[in-house]
Amino acid sequence: MEIYLARVLQWLEKVKSAQPQVCDWIGIYYKESYLHQINSTDLVIGPYIGEVTDHVRISIDRGFCGMALREERTVNVADVTTDSTHIACSLKTRSELVVPIANKKGEFVAELDIDCNKLNAFSPELEKYFQDVIKSFPLLEEYLPFPVEFFETERLILRKFTQADLQDIFDYCKNPNVARYVTWEPHETLKDSQKFIDFALSSYAKGCIDPMAMVLKDDSKKKVIGSIGVMAVNPKNRTFELAYALSEEVWGKGFAVEASKPLINYVFQNFAIERLQCRCDILNPQSSRVMEKLGMNYEGTLKASMYLKGITRDMHMYSIVKPDFKPY
Repeated sequence: MEIYLARVLQWLEKVKSAQPQVCDWIGIYYKESYLHQINSTDLVIGPYIGEVTDHVRISIDRGFCGMALREERTVNVADVTTDSTHIACSLKTRSELVVPIANKKGEFVAELDIDCNKLNAFSPELEKYFQDVIKSFPLLEEYLPFPVEFFETERLILRKFTQADLQDIFDYCKNPNVARYVTWEPHETLKDSQKFIDFALSSYAKGCIDPMAMVLKDDSKKKVIGSIGVMAVNPKNRTFELAYALSEEVWGKGFAVEASKPLINYVFQNFAIERLQCRCDILNPQSSRVMEKLGMNYEGTLKASMYLKGITRDMHMYSIVKPDFKPY
């Protein structure tokens, strides 16, 4: 869900950038029954850009937000101060436009709410513009599960894990050298590897890009040689994190760098992200070199920042921030 909402925030940024003169506050309210799949008629706030609002939940019988979905129509208010039903996300707001959003079945499930600090901000032309804009809104059912089946590089295919990968996962994850600097223990039985597959399938169902299987293109058996992924570690602050693990037999061949590039491109191009980070144990210089080859900036050493396998670890932190990102 966090990945999906990060995608919606990126969509909102594009909408705001196209009409910044009227989008002083812009956000999405969802029907709670749609977003959380529970029996509720309330509206709940999704991603937004603007002042922090206390109105994170609104009854469908209140305000212009409730009116738009209750009556299934666009609500365009030239002066919100003349209507006592107005629920202000900002005290500066003078006019408001609320456009209901329908799913592919024609059921109204969410709404685009735009507040402007000027009176009578939304002309008929602008109203029509935003009614057209919502046709590109990323619906939950379209986005989940994670829609990308695979990425392809010069030597690798990155794809979703499947049940057929059980033995391959066990073969490289049982190696204590592979597990030395990661959060998980070496796999002792196939049951440990099955838990990893269950985690992967659950992650895809939530729309996450983590983990993806790495397979050599020229391997006739298409054996999995490792995993890689990018996860939203702090979507509120638009921070994602890169992580990877490879079979020892392919270390030192540049596969981690090669696999990272399409994933980094994807998250910067498809999500509202300001920061991509990656950490490694200070005793793992090979991983530091991967980050350096990716052009990530070394930010420093986080002393005693992780407690792994009974030992307190110092971690090197690397990152790419949005202003510095250049597609590979």
